[in-house]
Amino acid sequence: MLDLHVHSVYSDGSATIDEIARKAKELRMKAVAIVDHSIELYFGLTEAKAKQRQIEIDNASSLYGVKIYSGIECSIDASGDIMLPDFDFDFIIASVHEFVYGRDYYERVLKCMEKYEIDVVGHPFSRLFNFDGRIPEMDEKLVDIAEQLGIAIELNSSHRSPPDPFLELCRDRKLIYSIGSDAHDLSKVGDVGWSVERAKRYMTRAKLFSP
Repeated sequence: MLDLHVHSVYSDGSATIDEIARKAKELRMKAVAIVDHSIELYFGLTEAKAKQRQIEIDNASSLYGVKIYSGIECSIDASGDIMLPDFDFDFIIASVHEFVYGRDYYERVLKCMEKYEIDVVGHPFSRLFNFDGRIPEMDEKLVDIAEQLGIAIELNSSHRSPPDPFLELCRDRKLIYSIGSDAHDLSKVGDVGWSVERAKRYMTRAKLFSP
């Protein structure tokens, strides 16, 4: 088991790095990724916080014998742009965190994918933001671009996204997918059952994202 989307006290999570690492060890997880929000949010991960977090990640990884990745989740703005602190992260997730619908949503995501060297599209079409207005031809374009650029589609257990109709388009495609709980508290770390089940059902030719 692995969980590539966990938030810590370094952004809006409630668990410390040590607590997350200990939980990962208890669950016998293969790896866990600490993926805090970026600097576009007032509580986000600044350069100084990222450096301090890395020290804690290295210490916890050594103490518990667990592979811990240092990631970040950036919000995609209306222009398709993201903000990043000056730090060398293991990987970058880019996600829409606003109530954006239809073509506007797709344009944000696609612009970001083409402008930045991101690794994962986070919680696509999240129900948390009451997403509505999926456009079939834009779904196809998003899958095409993800396949061409080697950007992973996240299967997010907390948001239960992407929805099944979108995942149907991923079947038999040579995509990359990522699995994440999007945990913001310790009890949800490793809660990736929904993601694993969807991967088995739909990602028949895809490969698992490896930072």
